[in-house]
Amino acid sequence: MAIYKKQKGISIVLIIIIASVVFTVALGINSISSQQAKTMGEIGYSLISFYAADSGAEKQLYDLYKLTTHTFQYNEILSPGVSFSVTVISVPDPSCNALNFCINSVGGYKEVQRAIHLEY
Repeated sequence: MAIYKKQKGISIVLIIIIASVVFTVALGINSISSQQAKTMGEIGYSLISFYAADSGAEKQLYDLYKLTTHTFQYNEILSPGVSFSVTVISVPDPSCNALNFCINSVGGYKEVQRAIHLEY
C-alpha cells in the first residue's frame, strides 16, 4: 500500500506531458501546412506576374519594331491588380551588353513580382 500512495500523482503528470507533446506536434503541423497553402497560392500569382512581364516586353518589342514610340520607360495596368513596368536601355550603356538595346520588364500581381530581361 505504501508504494501505491507514493505514485498517486504520476498518472496526472504523465497525461500533462503527453498532452503537451501532442499539442506541440499539432501546432507544428498546422504551421507547416498553413505556410504551404500560402506558398501554393502565390505560385498562381507568380504565373500571372510572369505573363504580365512578358506582355510588357512583347508590347515594347512591337513598339520598337513599328517605331510607334520612343518612350524608354513606362508603366501600364492590364487589369485590376495586374501591371507591368518596362525600361529600355539603349547602347552604349555599361549595364547593357546587347548590340542595340536591352528591355527590362517587371510584371506584378498582388505582392508577387517577376521580371524578364531581353537583349537585342
